[in-house]
Amino acid sequence: MIRMSALAALAALLWSLSAPAATPPDQVVKQTTERLSQEIRKRQAEFKAKPKVFYAVVDDLIVPKFDQRYIAQLVMGRNWRDASEAQRTRFTEAFKNQLIRTYADSMLEYNDQIRAEWLPLRLESGATDAIVKSKLIRKDAPPVAIGFSLRLKDEGWKIYDITVENISLISSFRGQANSAIQDSGIDGFIDKLEAGQFLKKSKKKEPE
Repeated sequence: MIRMSALAALAALLWSLSAPAATPPDQVVKQTTERLSQEIRKRQAEFKAKPKVFYAVVDDLIVPKFDQRYIAQLVMGRNWRDASEAQRTRFTEAFKNQLIRTYADSMLEYNDQIRAEWLPLRLESGATDAIVKSKLIRKDAPPVAIGFSLRLKDEGWKIYDITVENISLISSFRGQANSAIQDSGIDGFIDKLEAGQFLKKSKKKEPE
């Protein structure tokens, strides 16, 4: 007589074989970027006139592809352990709004001036972490190397970091966050982030 554990293992195997495979990480990034780009091409004037409408589209298309809580944990670093659950939730939401909307604003502003060139994906069988590499081709300017770091979760591949010319945005933000928390405390830092001050302050001033 076959044991119940063996039957359970067989059932799990059959389910895994019949279950749809997760969308490959490079396709997650490409499809998401292209969908937003298409929306911008069709509705650019509307989006510029009505930012709230644009951000609603961004929240629908872009946000689900990011591992928001994991990103927040990486940015806060050791401060994550000291934060309460309420502070973690506030920070995750505030940082998501700032980071992803800053990224989306750049796409809205420069969508018709740039194009992405995607490099072949190198992914070993069974890998749960991947880097999708691309080059941002700009008119009358050198290309910019962009990398997307993703990890495989139950619901599919999720983005948790972006590198620009091999500089990790998460690492950069972590240093800034640690400094801001030392100056203002966790609540004070989150207050500034919610007010839209943190990432804007860290931007470089454009030459006049």
